[in-house]
Amino acid sequence: MKLDSHYFSSIISRNGSKELLENFTDHKLANYKSKRNFDYGSYEKNFVSALSPALSRRIITEKEVIKHVSSQFSFGQIEKFVDEICWRTYWKGWLEHRPAVWYDYLSQLESFEDVKVNNPLYINSIEGSTGLECFDSWVKDLLEFGYLHNHSRMWFASIWIFYFNLPWQLGAEFFYQNLIDADPASNTLSWRWVAGLQTQGKKYITYKENIDRFTDGRFSFPDNFVLSDRMTDNYVYYEPNYQVLENNTTKSKNKGYMVVEDDLSFKNVIKDSPILIQSESYNPFGQSENVKSFSDRALESAIKYCKKNISKNVSTFKWSNVEKINDWVIKNNIDKVEIISPTIGKFEKLMPQTFKRLNVKSSYFFHDWDKLFWKHADKGFFKLKKNIKTIVSPFWNMPLFNSD
Repeated sequence: MKLDSHYFSSIISRNGSKELLENFTDHKLANYKSKRNFDYGSYEKNFVSALSPALSRRIITEKEVIKHVSSQFSFGQIEKFVDEICWRTYWKGWLEHRPAVWYDYLSQLESFEDVKVNNPLYINSIEGSTGLECFDSWVKDLLEFGYLHNHSRMWFASIWIFYFNLPWQLGAEFFYQNLIDADPASNTLSWRWVAGLQTQGKKYITYKENIDRFTDGRFSFPDNFVLSDRMTDNYVYYEPNYQVLENNTTKSKNKGYMVVEDDLSFKNVIKDSPILIQSESYNPFGQSENVKSFSDRALESAIKYCKKNISKNVSTFKWSNVEKINDWVIKNNIDKVEIISPTIGKFEKLMPQTFKRLNVKSSYFFHDWDKLFWKHADKGFFKLKKNIKTIVSPFWNMPLFNSD
């Protein structure tokens, strides 16, 4: 999906993302339910918000999005949009209950190194030179813009697994390395869902007529374009590790706040406190220069926003030089560092290990949104969906909430 320069300059900042949200709400949200599955090839033509790069970093939050749209539409008018926002929350919560899914995926990737080197179809696939027009077009957009329409992501994954017969794990890795909104939960679990591993017995196998319908017939297909059902991996049931999310923040005389690229909301930060912000993207999983550059610009914007609106006492650090964390603690006489609890991915192990090595005391903060929703994310989405209306109802005044 093609994205323009205005989009890229806006989505990296809080104010810019809010502007994109307002534009989407004013001009596209009314038609979202009927048009959301159509991919006409560009941000301007499509009816999706494309806010996911901001939401995945919490430049703006799910709660802020729902609060904004609730001021213009009844719940019934935009229930489908609310559901889709909550899918991202659901994936995050589901993986928090089952971190082993992420670690098993990383372990499985190691067994496919020979495919990367010796399988010409894999090489052609990631270069966009398979000869399948729609797939090659999506690869081109992914590598250039770092973004695909969600329906195109589903088609892409289905073709990768059931037409090219490539390992789903390598497809998930390719997406994670190149999508500017890639999130360990939504990306990994979506690929598992297509492969039939997320919901037992359910696979997503696309077909020409479906792609034709929702792309306005933009692509040509070979006569033999038919996807074949096949066994991917054996289904494994992961027992949810039930957890109660509670802030373990305690009063301290001199508290400092640490902010990293996965959560730029500043929701827990007390004004004029000492703040330490990551200044350069941390890249343990081989993300592309495109993604790294996007994250770096988002961090730069967050630092500017913080200095202007939250605190003048702002310092920065890089994960390649964590000693600066200790220097900051000493300089500001901090007795405890508060962070928003890291989710499964880059930081859930790195942060506590770093604090332990530096002998720095820390505490975790959880978003209210996550605390309300994640407890319903231990099973299928429909358990969570049954609770959406109750949880979001405070954003609407009741007459508007109950009307269509």
